[in-house]
Amino acid sequence: MLKKYYKKVPKQEIHKELKEKYKNFCDTIIHIDWDKILFNRVSFITAATQKFDKCRYLEIGCDNNICFKSIPVVDKVGVDPERGGNIKDTSDNFFKNNKNKFDVIFIDGLHIYEQCRKDVMNSLNVLDKNGYIFLHDMTPRNWAEENVPRLKNTLWTGDIWKVAIELSKTKGIDFFVINADMGVGMLKKKEENVVYHDDFENLKNSKFKDFLTLNECVNYIEAGEGINLILSK
Repeated sequence: MLKKYYKKVPKQEIHKELKEKYKNFCDTIIHIDWDKILFNRVSFITAATQKFDKCRYLEIGCDNNICFKSIPVVDKVGVDPERGGNIKDTSDNFFKNNKNKFDVIFIDGLHIYEQCRKDVMNSLNVLDKNGYIFLHDMTPRNWAEENVPRLKNTLWTGDIWKVAIELSKTKGIDFFVINADMGVGMLKKKEENVVYHDDFENLKNSKFKDFLTLNECVNYIEAGEGINLILSK
């Protein structure tokens, strides 16, 4: 539940300008300081990889390899069309040609709903039963972080929170969003064949103000609980 973190920003002159310029402007924020939470995406991914003998790891969207280099797995594949990883290609092309299965997958590619959901569906198809998918940037704290396209000089989650709404309604998986590192989605595949819950038509035009209500269906957990959940299953 995120509602306990909601906070109204005091009205200032600049708000009038922003409200006039951006139709999705919202004066409610989610008041979480990620720097004060002593876990990040690497913490959760690493914990999951240690549950598998000879873990097979896939990362979609490696950028400068901060995460990819930190994961203690020998058999790992990193896909990025521009910078990091060990396969220079788009995720769409990779999945089209891939024949391998994986135990743990991390998705941190293009932070746009349409692409992220495609990456998740493709990942579910190559994830073995009892495997994990992690997603970065699932919790925008304000309208600017969520804005598509990205606003200059802002942290950016984009609108991939919509994928969390769909995964929360998808059967055959366990799904949580961990309150750490801009929101880390954690999925465990419980059944061999998972049918992704398609709510695209209802969600495609939703903005941050809608997220503040729609996220009530998502199971949010604190960082320590996330680590314990991984280690216990």
